[in-house]
Formats: sequence, structure tokens, C-alpha cells
Amino acid sequence: MKISEILDFLSAEKIAFTFEGNRETTVEGFSSLQHYKPNSFTWIKTGKNIPESLDLSQITLAIVSDGVDTGTIPNTIRTTNSKRAFFSSIEHFYGQAEEQPAVGQFTYLSPKVKLGKNVRIGHNCTLDGDITIGDGTVIWNNVVIVNRVTIGRDCDIHSGAVIGHDGYAYTEDALHKKTMIKHFGGVSIGDRVLIGENVCISRGTIDDTILESGVKIDALGHIAHNCWFEEDAAMAVPCSVSGSVHIGRNGYLAGTIIRNQCVIGENAFIGMGAVVVKDVPSGETVVGNPAKPFIGKKE
Repeated sequence: MKISEILDFLSAEKIAFTFEGNRETTVEGFSSLQHYKPNSFTWIKTGKNIPESLDLSQITLAIVSDGVDTGTIPNTIRTTNSKRAFFSSIEHFYGQAEEQPAVGQFTYLSPKVKLGKNVRIGHNCTLDGDITIGDGTVIWNNVVIVNRVTIGRDCDIHSGAVIGHDGYAYTEDALHKKTMIKHFGGVSIGDRVLIGENVCISRGTIDDTILESGVKIDALGHIAHNCWFEEDAAMAVPCSVSGSVHIGRNGYLAGTIIRNQCVIGENAFIGMGAVVVKDVPSGETVVGNPAKPFIGKKE
């Protein structure tokens, strides 16, 4: 493959870049910077990632973040979106998936399940209820989806996920005897949503639990009943989000615990290990237990 093919692909993807070198140079595959393979293309995020022992002149092509000194590398693609440019190129040129059966062994689909085009479901899954899966969605192994769940197009549901069970809610009498509350809502998941391994998502009590399009949920997370994640919100491992929490557009949770009924504003960032007990305004970064606004170190 010639470098020109990568450049044409990046242009088609509307990734802004500049190129220095010879477009006709041939590259053979890709490799990491730490274990660079001759004639391949690689990614340089920052200068500190470059191994001291690496002869930069031997790198055939590097996709580089703006501002990084690349020394003697003969061919460089510079862009503010270097991570996207590198991994999108790998996926486009080398990421063709192997053929898999549409439905794996020992998987159960109830009569009300509706599957879109090119849906793939792995082994040992259970889809039992009024469930709709959009075109191109992939459900991996040992996934359980029950009751009323709608999943959009091109979603990726990783192994072990459990979606749609009743959440943790109960009433008490005078003697503190607890009776669990029956849930009647569902789970509504938009397009291009990632649900990581062993994530649990409870259905709503009356209305749906909602994950809008573009939401990314990392492994081992818990999302309780009635939660609402707006478009492109993200939740990194591990997080626990209690009932009726509202996460604004592009909100980011990093290994946090969120108290029930909190509102996390648009573009808010919840730092690692934070315990959120009250609302977080849009655009604010909070850290600590209890979570408080982050004040950066003064220079």
C-alpha cells in the first residue's frame, strides 16, 4: 500500500492534516512506536513516547500530533486528531471482520424479538421480551437482554452485559420489612452506543432508562433505573450511577459514584474516584469525596 492511499482515506474522512514526504512510498502494515516494525506506519502522540533507542530515520511513516518534533522521520502526517487518524486507518485497511454466524450456539430469542439487518448475536445469549435491535448492531457472548429494550443501529454490546432487569427500589412498612417495586419502564439505547463487558443497565420504573446516540459505557459499570445519558456522554471503568441521574451531553465519568437524582451538566468532567452527592454544573470538573470543583495548581 502506498502512503497516498492513507492520505486519500484521511481526506475522505475529513480529518485535517498536513503531509511531508513522498506520497509514493510503500508501507507494509502498522506497528506501535515501542515495537516498531520496518516499513510500517506508526503513531506518535507526544515526544516523550519516543523510545531513546529508536532511530527515527528508520520509520517509514508516522502519524504525529501537531507540535511534536519528529527529527529525521522521512514521511509524516501531522494532525490535531492523530489518534483518530491512526486507528481509523488501521480499521479501514486492516480491520475486516471474520465471517461469523448471525446467531451463535445456545442463544435464545423470544418470539417478540425484532432484529434489523446485519445484526450479529454471539453464543449463550438470552433475548427474552419485547426487544428491538437496529441494523448492524453486534451483541457478543453471554449477554442477557430482557423485558422491553430498544437498541439502535451499529451498537456494540460486549460479553456479559445485562440489560433490562428491574432496578433496586423498594417500599418499607413500619417494621422496615421491604417490598421490591415492580418496574414497568424499559431501556432505550440510541445508535453507535458501546456497552462494555459485564455492564448492568436497569429498566425504568415507569419511563425508560435512556442512553442516547454515541454514548460509551466502559466495562463493569452499573446504571440504575430511570437514568438518562445524553448524546456522546462517556463512563469509564468502574462507575456506579444511582437511580434517576441525568448526565448531560458529552459528560464524562471516570471511576465515580453518583448519588441518585443528581444532574451532571453538559461537558462536565467527574474525576477518578469522585463521589458525587449534588448536582454538577455544565463544563465543571469535580474531584474527591465528596466531589468538589477542581482548582488547578497555580504556576
